Amino acid sequence: MFDYFKRVKNSFVGVIFGCLMVPGSIALHAWNEYRTVHQSRGLAEASRTVETLPSVDEIQPTYNEKLVHLTGKAVTEETLHDPEFSVEANAIRLVREVEMYQWVEEKVSRDQNNSNQPPRYEYHREWSNEWLDSAKFNEPEGHHNPDMHYRESESLAELVHVGAYRLNPALQRSMSSWEDIDLNSQDPVSTIAEEQREHFQIRNNQLYWSSEVPNPEQPLVGDLRIQFRKIVPAEVSIIAQQRSDTFGEYTTSNGVKIQRLFMGTLTAQEVVERLIAENNMIAWGLRFLGLILCVIGFSLILKPLSAIVSFLPVVGELTGALTFFISMLLGTSLSAATIGIAWIAVRPLLGGTLLVGAGAGIYLLLRMKRKTGSPQSAAPPPLNV
Repeated sequence: MFDYFKRVKNSFVGVIFGCLMVPGSIALHAWNEYRTVHQSRGLAEASRTVETLPSVDEIQPTYNEKLVHLTGKAVTEETLHDPEFSVEANAIRLVREVEMYQWVEEKVSRDQNNSNQPPRYEYHREWSNEWLDSAKFNEPEGHHNPDMHYRESESLAELVHVGAYRLNPALQRSMSSWEDIDLNSQDPVSTIAEEQREHFQIRNNQLYWSSEVPNPEQPLVGDLRIQFRKIVPAEVSIIAQQRSDTFGEYTTSNGVKIQRLFMGTLTAQEVVERLIAENNMIAWGLRFLGLILCVIGFSLILKPLSAIVSFLPVVGELTGALTFFISMLLGTSLSAATIGIAWIAVRPLLGGTLLVGAGAGIYLLLRMKRKTGSPQSAAPPPLNV
């Protein structure tokens, strides 16, 4: 009986969160549609105004401050060095990636039949590139993670050119032509003190470190495996504002900022199409998130109905299924209505279709309510013989 009242109490607490989530989802939908339309208009303007540079071999002064498109090979003459290891490469970017073998805490779900049981935690060891503070574990004793002996690092070339133009750091970081650095062709520990070199071992093009003798097959907690990667010269396509011999963000008339680099050789139209596709993907992702929040919000608001009758097994399950269906219907209808209202000013056909769909959902809900709420017809009186 105690568990029953606790479930009912918790369901009413959930109503508070539900009343916050529903308007929150509406606000998210409204903001997302504004953002999508705003971005779409900016990209439409960019599609009309972008100009492809006739050549990248020399600076084109007539295109200064304009939105330009160009393709070419991004190259650098610099040799980058790792700050602690003897690893170097002619590269645009050089990174050191570090993983540590360490304890990981995992919370085990409570037994649904015994909600008073405290949560359990399980611990296992695995490789992770993020150091986990074992002092914050619920059971830190016996699960100590030492500090990482080496951390990740990054080196970035100062001068990267596409023809006569320089790439700024933002465009450089957009490049993804990654390659692993072959450690067998280098001596990565030559800069390490000689008495410390026995703690290192190269295996599968990775550098292993251990406070003991490294054994990649049976690692110890605190052991590290280190990998070095580089961004190599490659063909790129850029859309940005030309600023003398380099680039920056171009701002459209409605405030949309454009500065992007894509790998490979793309036309100006293909670059804009990719930006449009990204905008649409973000829009649909946020729409789905808003829908989920709205459905969960209504589920929490209606939860007390199923909690109150949960002591009746069959009735409780049926009520729970019905409230979930109603939550889905309400969430979908409200989300569609919000999106439809937001779009009707810019895309009347799509906005009107969504509003019609939302109206159909609400109509269906009202029909269900009327049908379930109407009294049963009285039985006909017996005939007098």
